Amino acid sequence: MKFWDFFKKFLIFTAKEIYSFFLKLSLSIFIIFIIGMSIIAVVNSKNKNENVKKSYEYILFNVSDVVEDKVIGSDFLSDRENLSYMDVLNSLDDIKKNNQVKGVIIALDTVNLSSAKVEELSKKFEELKANNKKIYAFGAYITNANYKLASIANEVVMIPSASASLDLTGYHYSDMYYKGLLDKLGVNMEVVRIGNYKSYGENYTGNEMTPELRSELTRILENRYGKFIEDVSKNRKIDKNILNNDIVNGTDTNLTPFAARDKNLVDKLEQFSDFTKRLNIREDNVADITDYYEKRVKDEKVGNPRNGTIAVIYAEGSIMYDPNGVTEGVITPDNILEKVEKAMQTKNLRGIVLRVNSGGGSALASEVIYQELTKLNIPIYVSMSDTTASGGYYISMAGNKVFANNATITGSIGVVSMIPKFYNAQEKFGVHSNSISKGKYSDINDSFAPLSQESRDKITQSMQETYSEFKSRVSKSRKIDENTLENYAQGKIWLGDEAKNINLVDGIASLDEVIKIMARDLGLRNNYAVENIYLEEDFSKKLKALTKMIAEKFSLSAQLQKNIPQAKNVFNEYDFAMQNQNKPLYYLTYKLNLY
Repeated sequence: MKFWDFFKKFLIFTAKEIYSFFLKLSLSIFIIFIIGMSIIAVVNSKNKNENVKKSYEYILFNVSDVVEDKVIGSDFLSDRENLSYMDVLNSLDDIKKNNQVKGVIIALDTVNLSSAKVEELSKKFEELKANNKKIYAFGAYITNANYKLASIANEVVMIPSASASLDLTGYHYSDMYYKGLLDKLGVNMEVVRIGNYKSYGENYTGNEMTPELRSELTRILENRYGKFIEDVSKNRKIDKNILNNDIVNGTDTNLTPFAARDKNLVDKLEQFSDFTKRLNIREDNVADITDYYEKRVKDEKVGNPRNGTIAVIYAEGSIMYDPNGVTEGVITPDNILEKVEKAMQTKNLRGIVLRVNSGGGSALASEVIYQELTKLNIPIYVSMSDTTASGGYYISMAGNKVFANNATITGSIGVVSMIPKFYNAQEKFGVHSNSISKGKYSDINDSFAPLSQESRDKITQSMQETYSEFKSRVSKSRKIDENTLENYAQGKIWLGDEAKNINLVDGIASLDEVIKIMARDLGLRNNYAVENIYLEEDFSKKLKALTKMIAEKFSLSAQLQKNIPQAKNVFNEYDFAMQNQNKPLYYLTYKLNLY
């Protein structure tokens, strides 16, 4: 009996001690949590106060390959978000108003931007100059790609060394043609296209550029070269004819900094240390554009939602119906719908600006996106970026108004379909296909069965209907009759200024100008809010992305891409063709280096 009494007391004592332990543990954790949160709050408050007090006199503009769209939280290996193009624009707007900032230094050797973005940013730098901010451009290797932006600067500075160079040339475009390689592998790429100028796939079916594509690209490149000469001669106060002749004759190729200065292409020759010393630039009074955004712009709310909000939705990358788990760098009906739903929840939403940077892709996905956007009972204005062609142009037809940059590549109203066939590989590699089928066209997608003329005609008939659907969307949106539109379609590509002249777009305007135009049209007061719509990535998606990244790093294709020039493009295009074989595509793949 005494034993059981003792055992009972022992159990009660143990239970009390365990309860007391967990109670104390919970209380300790709670107290630590409170203390931790308090410390974080104090640190954040201190950092914010430091940021407010921090005086930046000079900003280093070193933007390279900036994206327009971004997924919040996708870069989980870093505590900083990737800088988007709108982040850059907002930072420059803040710099313009910041009386502490004396100047901006364009790091020419780092900057790598498209012609359309240079065109938009040029306006921003002109605004900075108008607000008494000095613009300096510093570099060792200056080319067509960065000189257009440099020519805006108050001073262009180069390193005084014959090893540095300024290299202004005309234009040059080249592309790879793979038919000879595919023939050796026994691969036939069957391409069906609607539109004589629809060039996608010709790299696989021939060994040289078609006359239609050559004429299109020559017209585009001539247009941009003429604009380059005009802008540079105006900015640098150089005779336009002399500049053009010097470039065409090769006189401005591989100039030393000394010769460039003598020709008024450069203002000063200085080592960077001497340059910073002259301007009194120190470690404590300079920041690069990313740091400036993180510390001064990121958490700032601009505008008052009570006066109205304009949401900006970004559509960047290839348009895909089934992205196979890819979340970044693609446009799908799902992610556009997700962004639209997020935008519609924005306080006092008055309009949406759709920023499109895409050469297109899946015809079906383009149509689905177009249909969903046209259902919205709210104004949509489209801002075209570097490329808004084919499927990118298709989804733009959902906009009430459409704007491009002069350098935007747009149009490409046409349809193409690609079907890889391997029947010639059977004898080469000793692999033979055996099949059983029923139905006249059941073997269309068989990679080892040749595409018969009847099958080709069947595909062409279907694609003609898809082409008609494309033109009907354009005809309705742009109010162009179909006979006139056919002259602008057929896969032809247009620059923004050309597209404006034939009514494919409403006007020429940068992203922030389109936002202002919409605000004006809606009658919004000056203090309206702008909400950028980005998607957020959860942890499971991050884990999948990391796993995929590791797998791709050690894959055979990754090794080939590392060792063979242009291999990455070949793999990407081949994968895209395989995913979309015998599916109609609104697609424009080539990328032009325009200036």
